[in-house]
Amino acid sequence: MTRPTEFVVIDVETSGFDPGCARVLSLAALTATADGTVVDCMHTLLNPGVDPGPTDIHGLTAPMLDGYPDFADITAQLVPILRDRILVAHNAGFDYAFLAAEAHRCDTELPVTNALCTLDLASRLDLGLDSLSLAALAAHFGVAQARPHDALDDARVLAELLPHLLRCATQRGIALPIRAAATLPPVLLRSAA
Repeated sequence: MTRPTEFVVIDVETSGFDPGCARVLSLAALTATADGTVVDCMHTLLNPGVDPGPTDIHGLTAPMLDGYPDFADITAQLVPILRDRILVAHNAGFDYAFLAAEAHRCDTELPVTNALCTLDLASRLDLGLDSLSLAALAAHFGVAQARPHDALDDARVLAELLPHLLRCATQRGIALPIRAAATLPPVLLRSAA
């Protein structure tokens, strides 16, 4: 029997743009069905052990993150959520690279085999939009976005957008750009700056 949840919608907020040295500050992982029903949710702030970076974007400061777990502390909860599901993210290469880098730092292997990038999918759908940002897609499909650049809200918005994007792809006969995780950009780890 196939389990009804086949996607895990991921969003991360990070201390920078380079997964080789920047760290994950906040993580949301929502298990969802193709119709957008969220059946499980994991969300946590993380203490990255480094400067949180662009607080003007994500709003997370070092004092806010003090006392939260580090990535190694949450892997036992995250790994089963990822197993046997398609990872979905808006710019999947970015989010997956950060997850993979954090997992590598704590000697954990993530059971991600396939990923669906909704940015890539949206670009194939010819929606006639000037921007394919998460905010632009949310506005286009009438999905309310309460807190942009908040991992939980961004993941929730993406889970609500997923059925719209899947339906458009089906209607237009466009194959889903599901990629093997091994083909996503590699991560080169460096010392934190």
